[in-house]
Amino acid sequence: MSSRVYQNKIVIIAGGASGIGEQLARLLVSHSAHVIVLDRNSDAGAALSLVVPEVEYNMVDLTHADSLKRSVRHIIKKHGRIDYFFNAAGVFLGGEIRDTPLEDWNRISIANLSPIWNGTSVVYGAMQKQGFGHIINIASSAGLFPVPAMSIYGASKAAVVSLTLGLRTEARTLGIKASVVCPTIVKTPLYETALYAGVDRKKVLHLIKERSDLQLPEVTARRILAKTARNKAVIHTAFSTYGAWLLFRISTELYSRAAMRFLSIFRRTLRIRS
Repeated sequence: MSSRVYQNKIVIIAGGASGIGEQLARLLVSHSAHVIVLDRNSDAGAALSLVVPEVEYNMVDLTHADSLKRSVRHIIKKHGRIDYFFNAAGVFLGGEIRDTPLEDWNRISIANLSPIWNGTSVVYGAMQKQGFGHIINIASSAGLFPVPAMSIYGASKAAVVSLTLGLRTEARTLGIKASVVCPTIVKTPLYETALYAGVDRKKVLHLIKERSDLQLPEVTARRILAKTARNKAVIHTAFSTYGAWLLFRISTELYSRAAMRFLSIFRRTLRIRS
């Protein structure tokens, strides 16, 4: 069903040169959508365009609003509209609060919030003029419930959840839709380029590489597109994180006990002891 929904649609994917964004681009092209990827990683963007020549790539630093505004104006002038805007830009930060220097707090705020603020503001303005469109911001399951050793990262993603759900309510009467995606841990380059504080980086990357139960990005992308087509408000990509979210909503005390067990394992296996 979702393949017909996206046929001939104009789709922008911010942060679409790698990871989940790249898989969304590949899948949308297979659904006959016209895909424009915005990303500051020119090497990854050029590589994607070579492999999937149907993708239109624009080098844009999403933390700078002026650059994004120029690109969006160009896209509308060329294609006449924006049907879907997926914002997949972001950086991961792993580590306990006590181990994380303040400069990393600020770095993660800029990396994870500026693209969302800029993208939502600029594209929402354009969609208001045309009277339709769908904005999909990609957050994290860590933005729905607190995850030990991801608290600062989770706080930035919680802001994305709150903004997007607020936007969904405000935009509905204007003919515009909004959804927030809260994926689980996915095998993407996100963790290779991540910030880590007091964490054994090599062990983390080895764990992600070796674990067979982590979600593949193509699976995540398929689920995102299927649920976006149904205009879901909060898009979960894994039953496990959906279950954790329900537990957190039902009983914060029970959830806290489970989180403490996770924290104990983290400290024993991944935290660097000073």
